[in-house]
Amino acid sequence: MEEKLIKAIELSKQGKFDEAEKIYRELIKENVPEAYNNLGNIYRRKGLIAKAIEYYKQALQIKPDFAECYFNMGCAFMEIDNYSLAIFNFEKAEKLGFNDFELDVQLALCYLATGNNRKAQERMKDEKVRQEVLKYIEG
Repeated sequence: MEEKLIKAIELSKQGKFDEAEKIYRELIKENVPEAYNNLGNIYRRKGLIAKAIEYYKQALQIKPDFAECYFNMGCAFMEIDNYSLAIFNFEKAEKLGFNDFELDVQLALCYLATGNNRKAQERMKDEKVRQEVLKYIEG
């Protein structure tokens, strides 16, 4: 199982999403939460956000403390402008130990979108985060 998962991740990194998807489909038969999460990522890249969210939810049913999956689901909700659900998922990911530059950027953007400027400014204390957020806003 581990080898198949590694192979599918490599295929995804190479942009061979259809090949990776086949392997992930085999792995979900074995209830591998990473396979559900990674399938969600593939569907999100394809713009199939509702389908991606369903796969993230399935991954979390198997592994409720899957921090990276909460982050990915937050990104999916951001793509459909559901900022409150995005914030909920990002904050859950952070509580579970997910700590990433992108998390700070996405949360700052969500806080700005929902009018919570105080929390947005807290996230943007780091100059690199501030610069990245400004790219999105000005872009």
